[in-house]
Amino acid sequence: MSDKEEKLNIDAEPMGDNAATDSGGDNAETANAAEGGVSPRRRGKFSVRRAVQSKKEKKNKTDKKNKRNKTKKADGTDNADKKGRKRKIITAAAVIAAMLVAAIGISVIIDSHSLEKSFYQVKSNKVTDNIRIVCLSDMHLKEFGKDNEYLIHEVDKLSPDIITLVGDMNMETKPDKYDVVINLCVKLNEIAPVYYSLGNHEIDAMLFKNSNIYKDVKKAGIKIMNNETDTVTIGGTTMDIIGLTQNPKEFEEYGKAFFDKAMSATDNFKLVLTHYPEQFFGTLDDYNIDLALAGHAHGGQVRLPWIGGLYSADQGFFPKLCDGYHEIGNSRLLITRGLGKSGFFPRIFNKPEIMVVDIGWY
Repeated sequence: MSDKEEKLNIDAEPMGDNAATDSGGDNAETANAAEGGVSPRRRGKFSVRRAVQSKKEKKNKTDKKNKRNKTKKADGTDNADKKGRKRKIITAAAVIAAMLVAAIGISVIIDSHSLEKSFYQVKSNKVTDNIRIVCLSDMHLKEFGKDNEYLIHEVDKLSPDIITLVGDMNMETKPDKYDVVINLCVKLNEIAPVYYSLGNHEIDAMLFKNSNIYKDVKKAGIKIMNNETDTVTIGGTTMDIIGLTQNPKEFEEYGKAFFDKAMSATDNFKLVLTHYPEQFFGTLDDYNIDLALAGHAHGGQVRLPWIGGLYSADQGFFPKLCDGYHEIGNSRLLITRGLGKSGFFPRIFNKPEIMVVDIGWY
């Protein structure tokens, strides 16, 4: 071989190597593909795809996170708004309740010192002239003005023919404190004759606490009636005033004999003074009473609009006989709401009452 040919061969060898390398690269790529591998070129494409995908996924996650944050923020705002509205409603309700309580309290204070007059007309062919009766009850030592001057003044303006007191003018818990009652009776007796029938507070104070209220009232010149009768003439009318003391449970044993005799004695107009309206839940239903006057129930203590009295000790809730006019069998009954209270619970929407009764033949 010549030197020239040898040189050419030497130069050709690297080319052959390069060619072999290129061919080997193509073959390697083909071989890798055939073997399931990824060629560098494809790997680059996949990397780009993954980067795009990753970017999209990241963006989606960010969007979802932002959406969740917005939802939470919106929910938080809604919850805050709901809580705010709830607080406002509770505050408004509390303010309204406080105002109602305050209004009731003011009403109780004002009403307890005022007097309401209730007028009733009763017809009877047993009377020839109009007879006016003022009826008071359940004062429980309450005073209207100094020495009851306001109450006395209001009664005086009514020009009654007789004044009736149908019990519980005192307090059984203060058996010896009844100067207020005696002073009132004396002043009222200067206006018109007073007829005082005992209630449960007078009876209990006398029986169980040795109170002298009956004796002292009688000593003051007042007609106090403990199962007693008095006949009076007013104008051209003669009237039997009957003071029945017993409560319904004791009537049969202690009151019936007296009452039967008093009712049958004459044909005069019968005015029955009994503290208990409950007498007309069966005890006195069969009698022919021209007019009975009672108290005891305090008008139901609390007066509800369109309903009436709320509670009476002897009748329970929504008492039927706690105020006003009632016709029961052949008898007529008038119940006064009274003037005071005996327990801690106040009279609500229930002003102290002066009951005025006009009896006439027309």
